[in-house]
Amino acid sequence: MIQWMNGHFRESNLRTRLLILFTVLILLPLSLQGMVTYRHFSATMNDKTEQYTIDIVRQISANLDRQLKDFERLSLMPLYDQMVLSILAKYNGSMGSGTWVQSDDYMKMKLYTSGQAYDRPEIRGIHLISNSGVLFSNVDAMAIDAVWDGRQDDWFTSLARSEGEWRIIPPHKPSYYSGSDAEAYISVARVIREPKTLARLGYILIDVKLEAFGGILSNLNVEKEAGLMIVDGLQRLLYERVSADGISAYEEIMKQGQPQQFESGHRKRLGSSDYLFVQHHSSYSGLSVIGLTPIAVIQKESREIMKFTLWFAVVCVAIVMILAVMLSYRITRPLIVLKKNMASVEQGDFNKRVTPLTNDEFGQLGRGFNKMMEEINRLFHEVFVLGIREKEAELSALQSQINPHFIYNTLESINMMAVQRKHAEVSDMVSALGKLLRYTIDKAGRLISLQEEIDFVQSYVRIQQVRYGGKLQVFYDIDDEVQDCRIPKLIMQPLVENAVYHGIDGQEEGGTIWISALRFEDELLITVRDNGKGMGEEEIDALNEEISKLPSYQSLQRNDEDELGLNNIYQRILLIYGEGGSLTVEGSLGQGLAVTITIPLQEKEAEQDV
Repeated sequence: MIQWMNGHFRESNLRTRLLILFTVLILLPLSLQGMVTYRHFSATMNDKTEQYTIDIVRQISANLDRQLKDFERLSLMPLYDQMVLSILAKYNGSMGSGTWVQSDDYMKMKLYTSGQAYDRPEIRGIHLISNSGVLFSNVDAMAIDAVWDGRQDDWFTSLARSEGEWRIIPPHKPSYYSGSDAEAYISVARVIREPKTLARLGYILIDVKLEAFGGILSNLNVEKEAGLMIVDGLQRLLYERVSADGISAYEEIMKQGQPQQFESGHRKRLGSSDYLFVQHHSSYSGLSVIGLTPIAVIQKESREIMKFTLWFAVVCVAIVMILAVMLSYRITRPLIVLKKNMASVEQGDFNKRVTPLTNDEFGQLGRGFNKMMEEINRLFHEVFVLGIREKEAELSALQSQINPHFIYNTLESINMMAVQRKHAEVSDMVSALGKLLRYTIDKAGRLISLQEEIDFVQSYVRIQQVRYGGKLQVFYDIDDEVQDCRIPKLIMQPLVENAVYHGIDGQEEGGTIWISALRFEDELLITVRDNGKGMGEEEIDALNEEISKLPSYQSLQRNDEDELGLNNIYQRILLIYGEGGSLTVEGSLGQGLAVTITIPLQEKEAEQDV
């Protein structure tokens, strides 16, 4: 096999040999580096994801403690309110023997419980229960029993036996709710004792909606596929957020034993999947937060990296192959080019040249070929091609002179017809249009005098005044000392056009434009102001920022109407004068706009003005 490969390699052409050599030299180190980098990065990402999951569980436990402390503080509030204690003491007796209460006592307790539950959407109800079962609550009287016998609920027994410490009762459906309220609640409860005698006066029950525990999880970035649960010291489930597949992880864990038997931070298999088991126990509340994150989710980043690495390797192989082909082609191209050029010469094309030329043997052959072709081509041009091009140049020059003069003569004929028929406005517009065409076509240079630009603007204004029927007024304030200053051609007319079409157009009363030019130290200030629609302050700031941006390919391809045509003017000023030139827009909504161009005066102009 190796002998066959060696024989095939020796018999292949130069381009094939170079292609194989480049491919091997590039792919070998790239493959090794990719494998090492992937293994290291994948292990790091898995460790960080596992640590992040552990931190999330700890944060959930801390948030849960913070909320439970708030509920515990709320359960202590009746002990500091003598009014509450005295009312509970009035309705003493055996559980279930209570009767209807006085309306005054009912209203006081209603206001108290409602105030404690105010702005706490997570609380369904706060209930104060006397020893006889008289129930005071912030819940509507039609939705809750007035007298309740707690002995009918199993969970009440453990509360009655407590000595005043607060208790968390797992999800249950309290029997004191009447009507259709069949939801389950988690309750924070406490026995209320008289502070001086420690005599039992009653109970406080705070029913918390299950959504309150879900809200703790919603504020954290927990994976959808991960399962989270909260259990008490007796391993009773308080809350569970099942994973995306809808399977309860609590039941699976209880089948395998008590959760506290499992080591936190290690992998555990539940059903057909492996999970990262994380448990955090709170010494304050006695609750445990358990998180079960699928190992597949933890390794998701690693799999994405692997996919990216594979696709990246495919792209690299493709790029390497392309580069190898290009390099091999570039090395052998001189011979191929020389061969193709010689074939073209055989067909009568004497304009072929070999470029670029190198200093090796291929370059020497190319130089000899080029010299031969230059001599043949020179002789050919002297006899035939040179004469044809001279005739074409004469024809083009004659045509370039005829076309503008034909337009001018035509406009002059229209003007004479308008004068003969006494159409003064038509005559004025045709004359102004002729001046515009002469100005834009005849002026070859890009810098002209300010007075020439003003004359051009006046011709444009005349056409617009006829169009708007006298509703457009333009005033000029040009200092005599700046009339000969050199400025870029066609730089003022776009400003006047913007003032007409974007400021004044559409106003029934028409508008006014003021054009001024003055010298300030070594700068020429040109301002075009109108009393048109104007723009808001934020729009003007955004426009100035957009104008001052450096040119880009996208901005050159965009329609200038987006910046009222000002961006193009600013770029021309920037190209000619550099940072010395500027263009700014000022104004306000409903008061018009003022566009000011700052042009630095040339040294010769400054000396003449002194």
